[in-house]
Amino acid sequence: MNKQEYMNQLKDRLKHLPKEDFERAIEYYEEYFADAENEQQAIEDLGSPQEAAEQIIRDIAADYSKEDVKSVRTGLHALWVMLLALFAAPIALPLVFCGAVLVVACMIVAWALLLSLLLAGACAVIAGPLSVIAGFTVLSKSIPVFLTCTGFGLLSAGIGAAITYGAYLFGRNFFVWMLRVLAGLIRKGGRNDEAKTQS
Repeated sequence: MNKQEYMNQLKDRLKHLPKEDFERAIEYYEEYFADAENEQQAIEDLGSPQEAAEQIIRDIAADYSKEDVKSVRTGLHALWVMLLALFAAPIALPLVFCGAVLVVACMIVAWALLLSLLLAGACAVIAGPLSVIAGFTVLSKSIPVFLTCTGFGLLSAGIGAAITYGAYLFGRNFFVWMLRVLAGLIRKGGRNDEAKTQS
């Protein structure tokens, strides 16, 4: 790698910095290369462009954290650099773990929601005939109450049956989708492992 390739990679990794910080960092590295006697030795001293970019972002974030916020623009620049520093830090493994926990939590929530829909539908199906029976017990006293209880009972049974059947179809399709996703992840992981062992 020569100086030009190094600087191009560094610029690419720093392009999201605020303009002033970007220009200051690039100027520093240009001067460093200009003062260096041996280009390859300078590259070895600086490390990879990725390491240099991560260090620059961390340093700028540290500088912003020490300064008082003088304007909204400066505050937004500081926040942006802090976010870049956070994502440049070596925290990939904990982020992957958090992502996996989040996916599992979403699946648990989806299954809990599905179970609650099934139970609500089943309760409505059971309450429907009971309401019709209750209507027959008051038939001799009040025909409007009988008709109301019978109507609500039939409506409840119908809505409950529809909810139960819809929850069953959704659950079956969600389960099949979840199995496909997991199988795809396992296959993808297996291909990555094979690629690593072959290289």
